[in-house]
Parts: sequence; C-alpha cells; structure tokens
Amino acid sequence: MNKKQRENKYRSRQDINRSLIAISFTIFGLIISINPELLKGSFLIPLQLTLAIPLLLSCMYARSKLLTSRKPQMWEDYGYVTYLLGYSFIVNVIGILLSASVSLFVGMTFLLFNILSSVIYSVFEVMEDKYKIRSRIKKDLFFALLILLGGILPALGVYWKLFIY
Repeated sequence: MNKKQRENKYRSRQDINRSLIAISFTIFGLIISINPELLKGSFLIPLQLTLAIPLLLSCMYARSKLLTSRKPQMWEDYGYVTYLLGYSFIVNVIGILLSASVSLFVGMTFLLFNILSSVIYSVFEVMEDKYKIRSRIKKDLFFALLILLGGILPALGVYWKLFIY
C-alpha cells in the first residue's frame, strides 16, 4: 500500500470513528433524557457505552500512527481490535435497547443482521483476495462472539440477572 492509499484509508477510518463516538454520546444523551432507568437497571448497557468511547478514541490514536510509524502493522492491529470492541459494544447496546423497548424480534434482527453484514463483507473481500480468508474468518468469529455474549444473550435474558444491580 503506497503512502497516498494509507492516507485515504486513515482519513476514512477516522471519519467512521468520529461518527461512532458521536453515536455513543447521542445514545447516552437519549437514554438519560428519555428513560434513565435503563442505565440504572442494567450493568451491560452503561458499561458497554462507557467502554466504547475510549476504545474508539484509542483506535483513532492508533490509526493516526499508521502514517508515521516504522511498524504500521502493529498500530493497524491495535486499531482494529479497539475499533471492533468499541463498534461491537455500540451494536450490542442498540440491540439490547431495541429488544427491551420495541420488541425482541426487532432487537434480534438488528443484532443478527450486523453479523450477516460482516460475513457478506468478508465474502466480497475474499473474492477480491483469496489469501484474506483466514483473517476474515478470525475477525468474523470474534465479532460474532462479541455480539452473542454482549448483545444476543443479554437481550434474551440469559445471564441478565447477573448484571442487574
């Protein structure tokens, strides 16, 4: 990847991270103004929202190092992990809130469609470069596991009682 391509990749990823951070703050604001009991009645919703923000900020800092570092792969990997955790936490919170506020079907549809979208993206990426299959399988399994443990199971009420004050 040449310098111009890295700069373009960096800028687009920074824009995505800024948007996700804004979404996190917006969700916090909406919950606090509409139904603050959602934050008090659950451990996972405020925890995941609280962690998503510094994770996404860390991702932005890591990715800013991509342009100047002698070891960009290290920063790329760290940025990816922090991005995936932060993004997954936001998806989980939205899925749990949809399940609790609208319907379980809508919440599950949202969470499962996020996993499906990730898999579809991976199929296209592997079609473009067949050597990325191992990487995409690992990334998709990690993402699906985060959504399962942090979104689907809590929305279904599995181990939910462990996280209520």
